[in-house]
Amino acid sequence: MKNLRTIMGAASLAFITISLNALVWSENPFTFWVYAPFGAGLLSGAVWIVMRVVATVRGAEGASLDGLNAVISSIVFLAICSTLYAFVRRSEASWDLTREGRRQLAPQTVQVLQRLDRDVDILCFFVKAGDDRTKLPQDKTRRFLELCQRETTRLNVEYFDAQMDPEKLIELNRSGLFRTGGEIQSVTGVGTVVLRTGTRQREIPLSDVTQRLEERDFTNALLNVTLNANPKVYFLTGHGEREVTDERPQGIQKLATWLNNESYEVANHIIMLEPPVIPDDCSVLVINRYSELRAHDIYALDAYVKRGGRLLVMVDPQMLDPALQDANVHENMRPWLKSRFGVAVGMDLVISRVGGVSMKTMLIPDFNQVEKLTKEYVMERDPYGEFRGSFNGRHPITRGMDSSLVLDRVRSVTLDNPMPSGTNGVVLLRTTPDTWAETDFAALREGRVDLDPKDMIGPVPIAVAATFRTDEPTPDKSGVKEARIVVMGDTDLSANEAETQGTYGINLAANSNLLLNMFAWLSEREDLIAIRATAEEDPPIFLTSGQERTIAWVASLGVVQLVALAGAAMYFVRRKYR
Repeated sequence: MKNLRTIMGAASLAFITISLNALVWSENPFTFWVYAPFGAGLLSGAVWIVMRVVATVRGAEGASLDGLNAVISSIVFLAICSTLYAFVRRSEASWDLTREGRRQLAPQTVQVLQRLDRDVDILCFFVKAGDDRTKLPQDKTRRFLELCQRETTRLNVEYFDAQMDPEKLIELNRSGLFRTGGEIQSVTGVGTVVLRTGTRQREIPLSDVTQRLEERDFTNALLNVTLNANPKVYFLTGHGEREVTDERPQGIQKLATWLNNESYEVANHIIMLEPPVIPDDCSVLVINRYSELRAHDIYALDAYVKRGGRLLVMVDPQMLDPALQDANVHENMRPWLKSRFGVAVGMDLVISRVGGVSMKTMLIPDFNQVEKLTKEYVMERDPYGEFRGSFNGRHPITRGMDSSLVLDRVRSVTLDNPMPSGTNGVVLLRTTPDTWAETDFAALREGRVDLDPKDMIGPVPIAVAATFRTDEPTPDKSGVKEARIVVMGDTDLSANEAETQGTYGINLAANSNLLLNMFAWLSEREDLIAIRATAEEDPPIFLTSGQERTIAWVASLGVVQLVALAGAAMYFVRRKYR
């Protein structure tokens, strides 16, 4: 009787194990190799339980309850296996340990979602082709939109199958839903996401190349359909400045694209000799790497800021072109910045001692990262208030910056003390304490670099923001307009590509965030100042059905069975030598 009971118990475990392994490999519970062994295991287990209960009632083996404990352990083992399998196949719970960060939203996305003041319809037209390369982007899009809906109740998401229900697309077109931007003529092989509010609409086509709805594209589209105005940004030209249409490495065509994505309108502008004016619809005027400004240019700039204009001025070290140091006419811009805003652009070049003498400058959020820099030294060289390393921790433009930047050939930009009447200013960026602003250009060209008493020692300010209180009344007559300006002693971070090895242009996320934050502050769109989403992602791994079954089996049953076999082997070894 005891031997039969043992055989039935072992048979029950064996049959159930066979059934579970077959279920994982076949992914179909209604096959012979799943339900037949499972039924046999249940039957054998039932017989074993009955025999054990009978033996216990009769007092066999001292009325031991070891058998019942074994029954409970077997049931728990089966429950653990089933739970693990369910997590492997169905669970959506996860922790964001990925490099691409798809389980959390960028701060700017969260900020935009939480500040929505109107409903946004999101229509997702998918094609259910069943192929993994099509299904993966669709699943990622669904999960991403679910994350967005957790931050706001303003998103109304609907899903349509453009292949199975083409009449629905035709019906939506005829209903006048897509009355701005035209009708959707076709849906890509993966799908198309449409964002719409009021009469504004943006379409985001998905593809098997991007493999998902990009967070950056979604946020930009959301801004486009929800913002009521599109500020106009003019880039000054005619004096050697970078132009928005220039696709060369030193051009700024990519910066123009970024601005367009954030709902700015971008154009070049030349100040004519007669009349010398800045357009009335100019929200921000950008001067990026000028060679000279003439008297009528300064006249137009001064008239512009007096009526509340906004300026972004980016300059390079004068030593790059020695000829610029000789003609006084080239100094029109610097004296005007000093007299109007109290901004002093230095005739110097920042030199760094990191890794030897270098013209490359690091901006970091923590000065203690630099070797041999102590906290006492940093505090001694911090006359500008509360900074986090190189970044002003209070100003909206820089308080969220937490990434390092590497700039090449930077000049100092400081503020006068005292400032001109009606102006206020703050330093935005400063170099590390191991730097100084070299003014001896002749020595630089000869390769001789020495720190002189007249040179400014680090941290050296290289970017400032200033305001000027005008006499122009606001449209509602409640006050007067305020002119704003940002001046930075470098231009390379706005370029399409790096001009020197080891530095980066607009493609670096930290550079683009800094520049776009400047535009947001100048145009008084502070709700856009945040760390933006990147397009970094890990490429998807496509598995065959056999590989998927192998991973599921190892995760749910393989490891458990291996542990069980190891335990059984240890039991029999100890029993043999006991």
